[in-house]
Amino acid sequence: MNDVDRCLICGEVIPEGSQVCTACQKKYDIVTGETEEMAQELRDVAAVLKITEATDTNIRTSMESILRIADRLERTSNGKKKKINSHSICR
Repeated sequence: MNDVDRCLICGEVIPEGSQVCTACQKKYDIVTGETEEMAQELRDVAAVLKITEATDTNIRTSMESILRIADRLERTSNGKKKKINSHSICR
């Protein structure tokens, strides 16, 4: 049942080979020949959004890694300062 064709705009079940249902064709004044061009535009937009989604994930992962590195560097730096201060006090 999941193998049915659906309207690219509203999701209604449509005859095989169609891109847009007749209701959407009337509502949006779509000429039959325009549907394939519209379908390609929608696929292109979806492809761009997918790239953006992956980029956002990569940026978030990179920022989390950078923050972990900064945290470790800060802890290491603070540990060295404490050692230096304790050596200064002993002298």
